[in-house]
Amino acid sequence: MSETTTASPIAFEELVARLAAEAFDSRIFTVYTNTRQALQRPVKGQYPHLVAVGKVEQRVEMVGIVETEESLHDLEAAARRWGALEHLQAAIYLYVPRGYCPDARALCLRKKIPVSDFRHYWFADCHLHVTRCFA
Repeated sequence: MSETTTASPIAFEELVARLAAEAFDSRIFTVYTNTRQALQRPVKGQYPHLVAVGKVEQRVEMVGIVETEESLHDLEAAARRWGALEHLQAAIYLYVPRGYCPDARALCLRKKIPVSDFRHYWFADCHLHVTRCFA
């Protein structure tokens, strides 16, 4: 029987690295990750977890914030993290554990936080899966 869970069986840094590899096309983007262990690429003084730089124009196209069940216990604090990226002039992608998209989206709408895309992730049989929350 396969176990499906939203909880990450891996460290946060590994989760960010795996999302970077899974979520972005490496033929189009160079992807940088920023975690407490290593900051690879700032964007206007901010360090979003994921930074996708277009290979042709060499400019930041997308930034991503990775949330966990633990980091979403305080939704107001999460909203402040997301809102801080508003001035970056890049598409903002929000990655949340499966089941958290409706709350995250409602919060962004209520606080007028311009998130470009919502993605959820989960693990099944130790494999990471990522899909868009809303079509």
